[in-house]
Amino acid sequence: MKFLKYLLSAITAIVLISACQKELNFETDGLAHGSLKSDVTGDCLPSTVNGIYKADSLLDINNFVDIQVDLTSTGTYDIKSDTINGYSFQGTGTLGIAGINTVRLYATGKPVLSQTDVFTIKFDSTICFVNVTVIGAGTGIAVYTLEATGGICTSNVNGIYTQGTALDVTNTVSLTVNVTATGIYTFGTTSPVNGMMFVAAGVFTTLGQQTVTLNGAGIPVTAGVSTIPVTNLSSNCSFDIDVFPSGTGGPAVYTLNATAGACSGASYSGTFIAGIALTSMEAVLINATVTSIGTYTITTNTVNGMTFSGSGSFTNTGSQPVVLTGSGTPAASGIFNFTATAGTSTCTFSVTVDPNTSINLDYVPETTFSNWSQRLVGGTASDTAYIQVSPNTTVINTIAYKIFEVKDLGTPVDSFYHRKNGGKYYQLYKDSYIFDSPFSVDGLLLDSTLATGASWLTNLGSNTISGAPATGLIECLMIDKGATATIAGITYTNVIKMTYTFNYNLGAGNIVFGLEEVWYAKGNGIIYDSISDIPTTFTDVIETTRIQIF
Repeated sequence: MKFLKYLLSAITAIVLISACQKELNFETDGLAHGSLKSDVTGDCLPSTVNGIYKADSLLDINNFVDIQVDLTSTGTYDIKSDTINGYSFQGTGTLGIAGINTVRLYATGKPVLSQTDVFTIKFDSTICFVNVTVIGAGTGIAVYTLEATGGICTSNVNGIYTQGTALDVTNTVSLTVNVTATGIYTFGTTSPVNGMMFVAAGVFTTLGQQTVTLNGAGIPVTAGVSTIPVTNLSSNCSFDIDVFPSGTGGPAVYTLNATAGACSGASYSGTFIAGIALTSMEAVLINATVTSIGTYTITTNTVNGMTFSGSGSFTNTGSQPVVLTGSGTPAASGIFNFTATAGTSTCTFSVTVDPNTSINLDYVPETTFSNWSQRLVGGTASDTAYIQVSPNTTVINTIAYKIFEVKDLGTPVDSFYHRKNGGKYYQLYKDSYIFDSPFSVDGLLLDSTLATGASWLTNLGSNTISGAPATGLIECLMIDKGATATIAGITYTNVIKMTYTFNYNLGAGNIVFGLEEVWYAKGNGIIYDSISDIPTTFTDVIETTRIQIF
């Protein structure tokens, strides 16, 4: 018999999301086709969020996200997100160039609650995720300084700048700032320079160094180098923009310098730490030989959650350095190899990622706002669920629990209750399974201090099945510890694999009615969940595709 609720599964949310989210119809001729660019966790690239999102405040033209699509055929597009917490994102238009394109999606609506919202963006048959933080009405102004050396901003200039040509969504500048107090920020140029302005607005939710993207606007008036000053009222710096003469902004002719396939003279800057998102400080310098000046775009593959890219203009011929800025979040420590590609020219370089000694080391992280996205293997693109740790706790039977909320379009539709004591993780078994009434039992979910082969029992207690007296029992067995597993393209280490065998007893002995196998990755939580009824008529496999731990 098929039991209705499982140990930690999110089938309810998956079914609801399947019903609520409609697939886009791409059967009409003339539509753009391709895929959304994302990292291994499923987050959109570059996933640039602009604007201030405040509870109970109507959003405007300054609220948008920039994403990238890899086009296989050109045409019109209508890219949307789901609606969460009272608002959503959408972009429409025409894409006329195959390959990587940056698309801007504008927000509409009014956020209801202050929280972190994870939006699902859809294009063709692909999806990716964008995180947006909604602040409370009373959030103050951030305190931060612009990082600079000798007055020159720590920056990366993106896009092509041509005399007489209006800037578009690809014309951005990434700056590094150091935040000493969280809150709202708005800064950039105070007046046009050579017809161009660059501004940014948003919210800093964490302290320390981080990257801010300034969005360009205007039309360059004259060709040459323009020095753009930036100020945040307490500090200032400047960066240079190379503007091509009108009609000369075509593609450059160049090759990447390589020795036996390796990028010649490659070096990298910044600090690469597992679990820490890259900023504009994390960059790789390679070299190219230019035979004809013009624009360039160089990208790499995505490895271990990271990718590198650079674009701009070569204004001189000969050998010269090119900076590729990193994006994404390294999933693990170690040495990782990347291939830089520019047309038919390629070369390889390696980056060393250091281990993070400060990251969460729990097998079931309970830090507030930590969240996971899951998908049903073999399901459709919309068969996904989103689970978030609530800032609230609840007390049941004199025991305090953290609340894990399963959300559909930002609204909680189910919840689980967890607590931990050292290396032991507990859950409130509050569902009825195949029984007539729900249980309310505090049970040991995982004991990370034990070795492979360890087992224990969770007695659910007395109940009834179709009115007949019955008891429930869960047999817990650790089948592996310290394992390595790759789920949804992400490799995890320090994985514990558990099985949970569900029994009922009507007085004549225990009878198995369900089996669940769950994999827990240290510092990440549940990454795999396989659920079967006994005797087997179905098996549902759920994989975690995206993790964000605070």
